[in-house]
Amino acid sequence: MAKCRGESVVPLPVFPMRMFIHPYVFCSPASNIGAPEELKAKRVGIDQYRLTVGLWARGILKEFYGVRSEEMFWVTSEPEGAGFQLPKEVRLTVQEQSVESLLLKGEIDALIAPNVPPSFTAGDPRIRRVFEDCRTEITEYFRKTKIFPITHTVVLRESLVAEHPWIVNSLVNAFVEAEKACRKAYEYPKRLALPSAVLVIEEEEEAFGKDPFQHGLTPQNQVVLEKFLQYAEDQGYIPHHPKPSDLFAPVGN
Repeated sequence: MAKCRGESVVPLPVFPMRMFIHPYVFCSPASNIGAPEELKAKRVGIDQYRLTVGLWARGILKEFYGVRSEEMFWVTSEPEGAGFQLPKEVRLTVQEQSVESLLLKGEIDALIAPNVPPSFTAGDPRIRRVFEDCRTEITEYFRKTKIFPITHTVVLRESLVAEHPWIVNSLVNAFVEAEKACRKAYEYPKRLALPSAVLVIEEEEEAFGKDPFQHGLTPQNQVVLEKFLQYAEDQGYIPHHPKPSDLFAPVGN
């Protein structure tokens, strides 16, 4: 959004956070939502409509389940900010209460959350996942699309890059090395406080590959970014669909 508005920022092809979206879509058992297709015409809460988790969730719901954002009634608990303008066709109400509390009280039907709500972690019977078998859903989604959704990137001020152009390669290389160190730590599963860590790591690598958090404009990341930009244009975040290479700083060896 900032680049399309001509703001003086330089994004780096560094992606410090990714998350499959399916485990973060919740509903109230009282809403009788039995499948994601049944979110149509429902009241859906999210902290801010513009959140990246919301962009991915709406794109996935439309593409794979036939549910368009304008067919839902949106409820948020915070102003949008970041220069985001809500599309005219979107029906949205801002409430003073948290959207999690609204779901627990039955005032909304579903919730898209950037983090697992405390009430779900505590086993509250008033909240459950829309995708009941999330493991199968995300494994199949990745098998079909090869997309592990990116939700964060690293951005520099244009003036800083102009003054210190070396900083681009230096930072990208640092993040790449950090990611390698993280992967290496998982080579010895007994370090992890998970009872079946060795099996979990084997299963994850079989499903998602050995380097799912890779940085850079690699072919696999290009697929993810192209889909993200498609969803962003479709949902009114950006006025056109730029190439990923036009958004990010060029990186040398």
